[in-house]
Amino acid sequence: MTDTIKQKIKNNRFVRGLYFGFRSRFGYARSKFGHLCKGASFTPPMNIINPKNIFIYSDGAISDATIWALNARFIVKKGCRIGCGLNVQTGNHARQVGMFVSDITEDNKPEGYDHDVIIEEDVWIGSNVTLLSNVTIGRGTTVAAGAVVNKPMPPYCICGGVPAKVIKFYWTIDQILEHEKKTYSENERYTREQLEKIIV
Repeated sequence: MTDTIKQKIKNNRFVRGLYFGFRSRFGYARSKFGHLCKGASFTPPMNIINPKNIFIYSDGAISDATIWALNARFIVKKGCRIGCGLNVQTGNHARQVGMFVSDITEDNKPEGYDHDVIIEEDVWIGSNVTLLSNVTIGRGTTVAAGAVVNKPMPPYCICGGVPAKVIKFYWTIDQILEHEKKTYSENERYTREQLEKIIV
């Protein structure tokens, strides 16, 4: 079989759908993940690198996603919802004097280029969002569709854009305190003083 025929088969959408469907259904056993909540599921097509570094504590489906967690973790805490097309990259490409970028591999890449990506509790992630290395999405935040998040986002905000920026905080401090009183145990809640430092 020639390379051209192999490439045509590989690029055929139907064949790719079968492959990803099979891989999603049978290739990502729950036991392969660092943690996968009982109510969590993945809907194909999926592209997952190193599921042992993926920790999902929230019920719900993640669909049509790419999650690269080779050397750092991807963590989703409770009460979150994630739109289709999520792209998570826990690593960064390195540059080294005297080497082409294509010659830098995981074996010779300097340390410090891979960091956890964390989605805190009660977060809504819109469709086609990209989360880059070393990003934490604060509790109760909404990330607008199509955003590229390259830095941590505070709790209880709406953020969006490329790169993502805080658009606004959608509740007052009093509303956040009321919400937290109904949804979190006392030792998990933000204090008024903490919120006043975050929400200016």
